[in-house]
Amino acid sequence: MGWTSRHRAALRGLCSMAILSGFGGFAAQPASAALFTLTDGNSIAQFDTATQANNFNWFVDGSDILAQQAFWYRIGNVSAEQSVHSLPIALQGTSDSNFDGNPDTLFVRYNGAGFRAETHYALNGGLAGSGAADITEQISISNLLDSPMDFHFFQYADFDLSAVDTVLFTNANTVEQTGGTGRLTETVATPVPSHHEGAFFPLTLNKLNDALPTTLSDIPPIGIPIGGGDMTWAYEWDVNIPANSTFQISKDKHLSLAVPEPTAAGILLCTSAAFLTLRGRKKRSAN
Repeated sequence: MGWTSRHRAALRGLCSMAILSGFGGFAAQPASAALFTLTDGNSIAQFDTATQANNFNWFVDGSDILAQQAFWYRIGNVSAEQSVHSLPIALQGTSDSNFDGNPDTLFVRYNGAGFRAETHYALNGGLAGSGAADITEQISISNLLDSPMDFHFFQYADFDLSAVDTVLFTNANTVEQTGGTGRLTETVATPVPSHHEGAFFPLTLNKLNDALPTTLSDIPPIGIPIGGGDMTWAYEWDVNIPANSTFQISKDKHLSLAVPEPTAAGILLCTSAAFLTLRGRKKRSAN
């Protein structure tokens, strides 16, 4: 069943917890916990690793631009997709890679039937007020069987840059979403996705959650933008994983929010302040 606006509002209601845990100091969570908060620079990212919410908040300079990013999978071409986040979690935890006192990476290992899925997120926040931030992701799917596995992996993303967004697949491995507040670009370093799809919420999400196998539509075609509302987008990888082998996906999300231009009054105020500071320094040096 697709998520309603009520579900989305409930998730966003958790943002107060994100702010408290992100800026008020991080407390280690028990291994069974599903809620994690990453903090770095001007950014906070929240995860619920045991539900389809998964990465459901990304605050950059105080603006929350993400409703949901999550993963689905299918083995073969007969059964329907299943949420990766419904699988048993074998191991998960955060780390502080830059030793600033806040966790900025998250690792989660899911155990499936004959396979293992691992996700690794790294939050790279920018300077306060810059409107820039990154999240890098590495995903590993390991076939634990002694025979090949016909595996289909899906990434679904619902970013909210404004009430009216535009989605453009600029090439086979890059998607760009733009809105009134800025631009979000995801680049898949490797491998190139097999299919993609951009659609109004919740069309793609409903397809991933119905009882039928899904192949993304490749709409819009590469180089043709689509927009005019609450846009979502998705990638699909179709791969035959050899026996006892691992399939890996590496990608990066870069966010660039529109930073307001200084007003004429603001420029005049800054100029006046600089003049007064310089004048004060001259007086002190004269004394």
